[in-house]
Amino acid sequence: MTRIDPDTLEEVLSRVQRPGRYIGGEMHAVVKEEASFRVALSYPDLYEIGMSNNGISILYDIVNRLPGVACERVFAVEADFEAALRASGLPLYTLETFTPLGRCDLIGFNVGHELLATNILQILDLGGVPLLRADRGEGCPVVMAGGAASSNPMPLSDFIDAFFIGDGEEGIVDLITTLMEARARGLRRSDAISRLGSIEGVYLPGAQAAAPGSRARKRVYRGADLADPPRPLVPLIRIAQERAVVEVTRGCGNFCNYCHAGFFDLPYRFYDHRAVARRVFEIVGNTGYNEVTLSSLSIGDYPRLVELVNGILPGLTEKGVSVSFPSLRVDRGTLPIIERISGVRRASLTFAVESASEAIRVRARKSLFLDDLVEIVRHVRARGWKVIKFYFMLGLPGCREHDEAGEMVRLLGELHRVGGRGMDINVTVSPFVPKPHTPFQREPQMGREYFEEAVARIKRGLPRSIRIKNHDVGASVIEGVLSRGDARLGEVIAAVYREGCRFDSWSEHFRHDVWKAVLDRVIPGWEEGLGRRDEAVLPWDMVTTGFEAIARKRAGEDAGRFCPGRLRQVRGEIDGQRVDDATRAFERRYAVRARVRVRFSKTGFTRFVPHNDFMEIVKRALRMAEAPVAMTRGFNKRERLAAGYPVPLGVESEAELVDIDCFDDVGEGFAGGLNAFLPEGIRAHSMVPLPEGDSIMASVAVVEYRVTPRHDGVGRAMESALSGEWEFVRKTRKGDRRVPGAAAIHSRDKDGAGSIILRLYAGREDALRIDDVVRSLSGLADGEPADRAAAMVKTNQYRLDGEVLRPL
Repeated sequence: MTRIDPDTLEEVLSRVQRPGRYIGGEMHAVVKEEASFRVALSYPDLYEIGMSNNGISILYDIVNRLPGVACERVFAVEADFEAALRASGLPLYTLETFTPLGRCDLIGFNVGHELLATNILQILDLGGVPLLRADRGEGCPVVMAGGAASSNPMPLSDFIDAFFIGDGEEGIVDLITTLMEARARGLRRSDAISRLGSIEGVYLPGAQAAAPGSRARKRVYRGADLADPPRPLVPLIRIAQERAVVEVTRGCGNFCNYCHAGFFDLPYRFYDHRAVARRVFEIVGNTGYNEVTLSSLSIGDYPRLVELVNGILPGLTEKGVSVSFPSLRVDRGTLPIIERISGVRRASLTFAVESASEAIRVRARKSLFLDDLVEIVRHVRARGWKVIKFYFMLGLPGCREHDEAGEMVRLLGELHRVGGRGMDINVTVSPFVPKPHTPFQREPQMGREYFEEAVARIKRGLPRSIRIKNHDVGASVIEGVLSRGDARLGEVIAAVYREGCRFDSWSEHFRHDVWKAVLDRVIPGWEEGLGRRDEAVLPWDMVTTGFEAIARKRAGEDAGRFCPGRLRQVRGEIDGQRVDDATRAFERRYAVRARVRVRFSKTGFTRFVPHNDFMEIVKRALRMAEAPVAMTRGFNKRERLAAGYPVPLGVESEAELVDIDCFDDVGEGFAGGLNAFLPEGIRAHSMVPLPEGDSIMASVAVVEYRVTPRHDGVGRAMESALSGEWEFVRKTRKGDRRVPGAAAIHSRDKDGAGSIILRLYAGREDALRIDDVVRSLSGLADGEPADRAAAMVKTNQYRLDGEVLRPL
């Protein structure tokens, strides 16, 4: 099977809850049907999470610029889609060309954290790729893994042919070039993989593990050019992080002893603020996102932060685009920036305290001054902020010598008194997990009992108005086992996968009992691995970062001699006048000077895009087209758009009507001009002006559908039902309720092609969904997809003028 037939796939998609995850077709997707080398790239989680990963976006762009090479995407799938694939005998496929995974040349996983391990096996298994590298022969894809969790490759070494350690911007090109050259020479698969071992950053678990002392040095990207693509993929459905992302710095110079990213991403590098500003506006213009995230481990340390803010904030403010700095340290120096980028919303402030105990913070080399924290809370309360969030870790080194739970209760109690009743305090508590290549890599991880007792003490000691949320302790224990484990864990991962474990980082899916039972069986005494690691050779010692000396020095220093210095201050002032001018320019969008109604179609696979996501696609298109769309006032400003009754998922439409309020007049070509900014399958067809007060929801009385039976038997069954006293049985909480067909169906016809034209009432108590009507008329059982019986297309919407239908 070279490609999966779309018609076959449609039948599978109709069975699942969120088919939009599995259809591809996003804006800026690259489809290279004739490529000679095909890469499947994956962040092994659900589509919504994987598509939010910036590393995938960067590598996708780089690989697709290579001639003759196609980079496509594949993600983990929910249980319903896994069951549907298995039942139909279809393999998991790439989103761009529906290529079965086993037909690709290279599969690359970005393993962001350890609890993604079972998802990797699901993807390989559903794709028809043998799970164990030892079982793969000629014709199988080369399976690679990189990302943060690959800093210790041993737990996944049974399943991965080659690991890439470090930054992949240049390394991915070297890998593909080497594999293509090996194939051109007719080399065997094993020989091609062996050649990868000569590339900086590559670790081969088969060959190099057998060579004592063999090391893989982390690859470092030192390019001056921004890696973020100017035209990133824009999903058809909502994802976890719906925003433009631009990387400002990489690495971190704060050297907090517990931070894996801070040490593993060294050296600290940053990009030119003018280049960052240009890329911000490019991505916003090419995606239609209304939020920008400036990515950094600690953006407050960026030396040109104020210049950067002055370069982007006025222009983004005028466009109605917000800016977020997820890693901006809150202190007296950064508050002016935070208040400027937050405008009048005053939504929430976030403080990463890590520990309320000064002695523990000193040992961790966390620079934070609690007296400053109290003053900041007092200051922001007076300025109108309503919510403050705090992040703490439990179990950091020193926790046995100091009462970290008691210190946390005292600190939060003081902050609660300062904040008063008008301020909400939300607290997230996470267990400390020691990570490889950090100064704390040999430190013990506290057991489950310690964490649960500490969290219980904290909750008992604080008012209920302080919301405490704690990370799943069992999941943190397993994360700790995987982060510092050895190759024996391969058998454990395979066994828990066979027991049904998936999505272990999701609390609703994590099954600690299964993990514990398998660990007890395969590695008796596994808990000892959570203790202090004093062995001479650690399982991850084959990976070198080039910064081991710094980590060793930090680990060996006397924590009592460390005095955290004052945090680096942000220099310069925000150009408040330009921001104020931009705010006034934006406010012209509050006026409504014209109203129009645009008719859209939604066909093909986009019929699996839910209504709310369809409306987001329309909003993004309007932003990219720089359309004069009016905005609402208030806390959350939104475009003034309204749509009619949503078409059911899986039903095509030729008549999606969207009313748009505009702050300026629009030209006759307005609707057609939107098509350059819409994905394939969604098109704008026409526009009509609207009088004041005309409302689409109030106007629609009847919706017309064209129903085409899949075969003659269905057509005869539907005609028979319609010609009799057909009624629909609606299940309600109060029991079954019968709806006569005459109360739901305004009228019906047949067209020359054998389709049935049904016009259903809308907005009434007896109104029915078209898919429910088709299911009932054709005799399908409850829950069966209606499109198995007939294809349904929404063709028109009407108002009722007496008894006369008037098209809208």
